Amino acid sequence: MIQSAKLNEPDNKQLELAYELIRGMSKLSYEYIYRGKFTKNITSNLLALTETNLDKADDTQRLKKKIYFVMVECLQNITKHQDKVKDTIGEESAILVIEKKNKRYYITTGNVIENENINKLTDQLERVNSLNADELKMYYQEMLVTGEISSKGGAGLGLIAMARKTGNKLFYDFQKVNEVFSYFYLRTEILLEKQDEIIDTRTESNLAMEKIKKIHTILIEHDILLNFNGSFDRDNLLNLLPIVDAQMHGTVDFKKRVFKIMFEMLHNIVSYSENQNSKQRSIGEKEGIFLLSKKSNSFYFTAGNFLHNSAVEVLKDKINFVNKLKVGELLDFFKKLSLYFEKEEIRKPDLSIIEMRLKSGRDLNYKFSEFSENYSFFTIQTSIDSTKN
Repeated sequence: MIQSAKLNEPDNKQLELAYELIRGMSKLSYEYIYRGKFTKNITSNLLALTETNLDKADDTQRLKKKIYFVMVECLQNITKHQDKVKDTIGEESAILVIEKKNKRYYITTGNVIENENINKLTDQLERVNSLNADELKMYYQEMLVTGEISSKGGAGLGLIAMARKTGNKLFYDFQKVNEVFSYFYLRTEILLEKQDEIIDTRTESNLAMEKIKKIHTILIEHDILLNFNGSFDRDNLLNLLPIVDAQMHGTVDFKKRVFKIMFEMLHNIVSYSENQNSKQRSIGEKEGIFLLSKKSNSFYFTAGNFLHNSAVEVLKDKINFVNKLKVGELLDFFKKLSLYFEKEEIRKPDLSIIEMRLKSGRDLNYKFSEFSENYSFFTIQTSIDSTKN
């Protein structure tokens, strides 16, 4: 059952999409999914985000370095091709997916390449996959000397290095965009520990690749400029804010308003996840989603997270109350509430709700989607007019 409220010019498709994506992903093992721009600053923050998550895991330092190395190579591959297609396909075309399951890390990327380079790239990948560890070392050294692999469309030394570092085959696929471009998907597998028996993961990788391609297609079809799905906590929040902020353009005042909305929306996920932390472990600790899109002159921000059903009615009443207040009334209420929380030395999502309403200047759209007997998925959305800087 879904309960919803209306707002001025809502993007209900995006509101529905947040729940559909999280429902389809909740049974999977994604650490996070990012679709959006891949600039130098953004890739640095994505690496910092990954490093933060790795530091919280029990994995060895050697393994963390290996994962970090593969991430760097993957992100460099994306940024290298992004500039070539930004005027035709768009800057937000690429995707990065991090998974952890079956004592393995999986890093999957999808980016646009020219169709004319597919055959050469395929040959190069097949060559890399056919070699054992000693042969890969010799091949890498040979390429360093001869420089036969071109930076324009060839597999590059990076792919050879990834195969050497992971000790596994590189799984890949292509999906045609048009007569000029296709999406190139690359999936790498990193074992968390030595295993007694070798497991053939080709079938599983095929299925995983198809799921990721489907998710990527959905995000493209809905024109989502940025998607982040994964674990949200205070550390991730600090790394996510500049990533989201980098998608925006406008005056300093406009970007301040946008940044405040983003902070409150992401903080809202962290706060509710923390409040429900002990109850939420069965469906994914701090699991949430954030979407950003642009329609006409408005940017739409949509965020969602799980919460216990006992909190639904209370939260719904709070949002309805905030939506009914006029600007002056809302400011007075916010000042009184801020003083109360300051005295109590606590920070509550109530303030985030009011801040989102004040900074956007629009009502808050929301949904509560029943997920299970005990949990619902709470989605909240607001928008901001990009012409009113």
